[in-house]
Amino acid sequence: MGFFKLHKPLVYKYRPIYYDPAKEAKKDREKQTSGSDNIEESEKYQPKYLHRGAFREMADKNKDYRRKQSRQSNIRLIIILMILFMIAYFLLK
Repeated sequence: MGFFKLHKPLVYKYRPIYYDPAKEAKKDREKQTSGSDNIEESEKYQPKYLHRGAFREMADKNKDYRRKQSRQSNIRLIIILMILFMIAYFLLK
């Protein structure tokens, strides 16, 4: 009996890797709202950021921000190049 060691099969232990707290909160809100139908219209859940055209507004806002950042980057690059040219001019003079 001591000559051979028989291996036991590996036990599969499932552990969920991904947990989404926003999804859990949404499920809780849905349970609360579905249970109580006598809530007034003003008290019902209304999303703050999602409305018709919200994605387009965010895209326009981000586009303006990117344009501003690229403009600042170009100005900075021109100033650095001018300083380098002046240093090279004075060194070669």
